[in-house]
Amino acid sequence: MSYFLKKIYFSIFESNKFSEKFRYLFVGGSCAVADLFTLFILVNIFHIWYLTASIISFIVLGIAGYAGQKYFTFRDYSKRHGIQLTIFFLIIGTGLLLNSLSMLFFVSFLGFWYLWGSVITKFIMLVWNFTANKYLTFNSKFHGNAE
Repeated sequence: MSYFLKKIYFSIFESNKFSEKFRYLFVGGSCAVADLFTLFILVNIFHIWYLTASIISFIVLGIAGYAGQKYFTFRDYSKRHGIQLTIFFLIIGTGLLLNSLSMLFFVSFLGFWYLWGSVITKFIMLVWNFTANKYLTFNSKFHGNAE
């Protein structure tokens, strides 16, 4: 059985054809589920306004996702934390704006339930975060090869 599980793991996470995208979906999906759970807790238990709760949850899970994306998704073991964290925070800052505007649009203007608005927003953020982090944050050609 362990051989079978290793084979599945390798074919999903280690094969060159799709591995980076599957790793991104794994890390991003885990963060998205945790984000929805956090959002639900903040709104329903702590009675925080959905938009404020969305911002809090987005920041906490965005920061937590940095390590997963750096080391697991993009396999970046460089010591360029300063420049990468700066770019990452600019990306999640832009993402926070996109996230907030999307939540406001879907919930306040279209009348969606806040969790459905958040799920739709997650798909928008999926494209933004993957593209920006792949080509900016964890791309050594973008900010040089210096360790």
